Amino acid sequence: MFSSVKNFFGMGPPGEVTKYEMAPYKVLQEFEGYDLREYPEQKWIATKNDESTKDNNMFWKLFGYIDGKNSVGDKISMTVPVMISNQKEDNQMKREMQFFIPTKFQDSPPDPNDSSVHVISRESITLYSKFLPGRPNFEEEAKKFQAELVAAGHTDVDFSMFYTAGYDNPFKIFNRRSEVMFKKILDSSTSIPPQNVQEKSVDGNEKEETTDP
Repeated sequence: MFSSVKNFFGMGPPGEVTKYEMAPYKVLQEFEGYDLREYPEQKWIATKNDESTKDNNMFWKLFGYIDGKNSVGDKISMTVPVMISNQKEDNQMKREMQFFIPTKFQDSPPDPNDSSVHVISRESITLYSKFLPGRPNFEEEAKKFQAELVAAGHTDVDFSMFYTAGYDNPFKIFNRRSEVMFKKILDSSTSIPPQNVQEKSVDGNEKEETTDP
């Protein structure tokens, strides 16, 4: 009972990172108000929108997969965050929603029964990420974050699309955690200076290690 009340009102760290397994990533560099992080190659389940598909519909398609609508009928634990890629094409926002597949199923995830849901192997990706409290308007926040990155002199950012991440159930009131992200453009000449790297583990705790050049 007390645990349910805590989750509802948002006690503890922002986002439901202690209740659900979190997709692991490493914080490579911290800036004032945002960070640069790397997600390793991981398997996620994904579905795309069309003109008639809203975010809520995408969520329930992916939820159906983890609720047993897969090739082996397995119930798969919910994870965080729910990530969405957003790209404007022909005055329409094209979106793809993704759930991280839990570590237990990473090596051999079951196939979806729904043909519009796919298991994807997402390559390693490096993102500039900004924390957002409350219930943000992601499109407006993406515009603000883009302006912030440009003003800070970052010339290695792909602004053709943005990503959002949500860590809370829709009924949670306080201490919510969301993020807006842009992809860092990497090429053979790009290197990240050695520094203390914070690794976010699946339980949401931080592990600090020093990288070498």
